[in-house]
Amino acid sequence: MQNGVTFWTEGGSAIGMGHIVRCINIAKSLRSFNIPFHFLVNKDSAVLQRLESSGINHIVYPIDRTNGAKLTNDIVVIDTKKDVSKHVSLLKKAGKTVILIDNTTAQAEADGVVMPSAFYNGPVENENFNTGSQYLIIGENFRRHKKANNHLRYSLPLKVLVTMGGADPNNITEDVVNALKGVADIDVTVVLGPAMKPSTKLRNFIDRGSVKFEFLTGVTDMAPVIASSHIAFTAVGTTVYELAYMGIPSVLISNYEQDASDLKELEKLGISLSLGFHKEVKKEDIIASVERFKQSRFLWESMSHRAQNLTDGNGAIRIASLLESMIMDSSANQIHAVNI
Repeated sequence: MQNGVTFWTEGGSAIGMGHIVRCINIAKSLRSFNIPFHFLVNKDSAVLQRLESSGINHIVYPIDRTNGAKLTNDIVVIDTKKDVSKHVSLLKKAGKTVILIDNTTAQAEADGVVMPSAFYNGPVENENFNTGSQYLIIGENFRRHKKANNHLRYSLPLKVLVTMGGADPNNITEDVVNALKGVADIDVTVVLGPAMKPSTKLRNFIDRGSVKFEFLTGVTDMAPVIASSHIAFTAVGTTVYELAYMGIPSVLISNYEQDASDLKELEKLGISLSLGFHKEVKKEDIIASVERFKQSRFLWESMSHRAQNLTDGNGAIRIASLLESMIMDSSANQIHAVNI
């Protein structure tokens, strides 16, 4: 196929939407370089709807298949947590340049790796390994909104956001909502992700309505929602960094036990409070975290300041520039081969 970029990724109710959103943000940055791109994705309604609403060309070809070389451009960006060793091997045999996002399963064989993390301390087996806060992937919508709007100041009632990702596979949203019902001096906005499946109990509560709670569905731009909040409950993922960029401290409840080290690192950065693995989090823990911010303006202001200074928000642009350089190198090599 042509000399452009193919994003091979996945999302949905069991996976979440983080991989998809990250790749969309990079793809949008590619537009400023006039680089063509398309996506290979799994057949999931939330995924397909998100790509269609963003005007992005896509082919249904899930990452569970491996030999997608005939459907890709010269540069292939893979974003998934799965083992992609076979994918990389087959793509390299077909002459493709392969970049891994947030994946180290085949980093030695890939042409480059991007770990969008502010604290990565794992193995580095690739000379083109890029990580650190400068590679955190923040959407252009957040950069635009932050530039145009004043930062929300501390006040009561505290504006609390609950956004547990595009899928919330463990229904953590319901646990947080139940805990916050009896907390005074807060206004709560709850975002239901596109791949989320709320329980009957939560649906009934939403239908009854509550002065304290506002429930949002079909949100296409989280920037203004986040910017209108003081704190946010969320899981480990891209949203943590989007919140930080907007200066919003986060309260973290993880979906997976293996997120324990990430929770500690995010708390050490001073941008988050960690409550731990969702099965171990109690109602009292959720309430206590909100009370800490209500009782200490200093805590909120210090965490907000650290969060705002974590990243400049240009990670997607840096990655797009990296991809452009690889395309230029590939073109130069092809010209050199022809001349020989």
